[in-house]
Amino acid sequence: MTTSRSNPVILIVEDAFLVGLQLKADLEAVGAEVVGPAPTVAKALDLLERHSVTCAILDVNLGHEDSTPIGQKLREQNIPFLFITGYRASDVNTNEFTDPIVLRKPVGPSQIREGLAKIGAELPPRAA
Repeated sequence: MTTSRSNPVILIVEDAFLVGLQLKADLEAVGAEVVGPAPTVAKALDLLERHSVTCAILDVNLGHEDSTPIGQKLREQNIPFLFITGYRASDVNTNEFTDPIVLRKPVGPSQIREGLAKIGAELPPRAA
C-alpha cells in the first residue's frame, strides 16, 4: 500500500513489448515509479527479488506461460496486484486467486487508476 508521502512503485508484467512500454509511460506520467516491464515469469520474479514494489499489474497470459506464480509470490509478500488480459477475465485462476481485479485490454490510464485504487494503491492526484 502507498501513503500520501510517497508514490507507488509498480511492477509491470507484460509480454507485449509495446503494451508494456505504453503502460510504463502512462504510469510514470502520473508520478508512479515503474519496475519492468517484465515479459516472463522468471524476469518478474527476479525483479521482485531486487526491488521493493508496492503493487503490481500482471498480464494474465505471458506467451507460453501465465502469471500465476508471480501472483502467488506477491500474495506471499502481501503486495497487492491486479490482472490485465486481452482474453477473457475468466482466464484468471479463481481457484488460486479469490475475487481478483481483472482489467480487459486495451486499458487506458483512467481504468488503470481505478483498478489500482481498488487494490489500495493510489496514484498521485492528477495535475491541475
